Amino acid sequence: MIKLLNQLFDLCDDITVNSNQVKKKSLFVAYQGQRFDGRNFIDSAIKSGAAAIIYEKKNFEWKPEWNIPHMAINELKKELPIIANKFYGNPSNSLKLIGVTGTNGKTTSTVWLSSCLNQLKIKAGYVGTLGYGDNINLFPTSNTTPDVFSTQKILQYFKAKKASHIAMEVSSHAIDQKRIDTLEFDIKVLTNITRDHLDYHGSIENYIKCKSSFLLEKPLSVIIINNDDPAGKIIAEQIKTQNKTPKLLTFGLENNSDLMAKKISFYNDRVAFDLHHKDEIYRFEAPIFGKYNLYNLMGVIGCLLKLEINIKDIQSVVLDLPQIEGRAEVIKRNDNNEPIIIIDYAHTPDALRNILETIKQHNSKKLTVLFGCGGNRDQGKRKEMAIIANQWADKAIITSDNPRDESPVDIIEEISRHINIPLKKFEKRDAAIKYAVEGMSSNDILLIAGKGHECYQEIKGKKYPFSDKNIALKVLEKIKK
Repeated sequence: MIKLLNQLFDLCDDITVNSNQVKKKSLFVAYQGQRFDGRNFIDSAIKSGAAAIIYEKKNFEWKPEWNIPHMAINELKKELPIIANKFYGNPSNSLKLIGVTGTNGKTTSTVWLSSCLNQLKIKAGYVGTLGYGDNINLFPTSNTTPDVFSTQKILQYFKAKKASHIAMEVSSHAIDQKRIDTLEFDIKVLTNITRDHLDYHGSIENYIKCKSSFLLEKPLSVIIINNDDPAGKIIAEQIKTQNKTPKLLTFGLENNSDLMAKKISFYNDRVAFDLHHKDEIYRFEAPIFGKYNLYNLMGVIGCLLKLEINIKDIQSVVLDLPQIEGRAEVIKRNDNNEPIIIIDYAHTPDALRNILETIKQHNSKKLTVLFGCGGNRDQGKRKEMAIIANQWADKAIITSDNPRDESPVDIIEEISRHINIPLKKFEKRDAAIKYAVEGMSSNDILLIAGKGHECYQEIKGKKYPFSDKNIALKVLEKIKK
């Protein structure tokens, strides 16, 4: 198998599972996916210039007229990580790869980590929800963790650019679908585990099991865990009991951990705290918003310590953490420089609670939350998010998120029946944002939640251009005129 694979690799300049991406001298890999059977597109791939084909052998006959080098493999899907890794020459072996998993905080943690490393003149890259790049120039990706071939190609790109460290978001889908199986992680981080993706995993138990499998496999990696998170604490205890690795580092604000934040003060969208580590205390300050982001910062500090960065250098670089698009992003300020409109990606109950609680605790202004829930996803989140809105917001505006194949009206009604604070409903998300922004007074704060950085809205299988931020800004411009 290896010899024939290498022969096919020698014929090709790139590799893809998407027939639309096939070009001259491509290696097209055709297997049965969740929605499509790639083998149905072999003819199209050949016409587009494919130099060779690898395909799933089961229940398939190669057509004689396809006069092109080819290879049949049983259970091809399981072999994809190995094929991708071999084609691109195992680039993760030449990089310090840090993988961050968790329900919330993956993007913030990885962007901050790569930013800190670059400030320290350590050339670092980022791969995740926002795309991939050096935080200044980002290229788009199709998933939080790209497919196996795209991931290896991206890592090869970073290697060619002489990057030494990569901060990568690791989604539960990527773990379950074995997209990262051949990657060699030097550090693995767990931010938290709360309800999400139950439509895919079936139960919270399966979801936790999936996340923990990433941490518990290949125990030579350094493992950094949020010890205040209930699931994280269990996983940390499991690691200690099984003595899987001497490289475990825990962090927390409450439970006794290797890294502890104490004497915490939040003020003017900043935080100051004492970091306790190895019987020493260090004073830290950073431009971050909310307790939930302090947990993300603690994980980043843990990574930097494990990368043997001097504590004084860490204190210095966290003073200049970047604002992350769509993460507690303030898009307007009033004369007192206080937040008025905030865009946030919060699309899970825990994330919505975190951002609402933080806003409410640090500002007495009237708080309106605008949100919806995605279609064809975990429906149990809808009631939970409504209850959280009741608890922390003064007013709710319920609208569409990414309705996908569901009726947006039905989703809105399912959420709204559990709302007991003043409520407005809009099927069109742009109309909801327009109403919310136009109706604001100087004593209001508006949180637009759910889509954050996303620049599209997914409806009936199509992605239409859509940006919460751009729509809000356009309304603001009209108001100013």
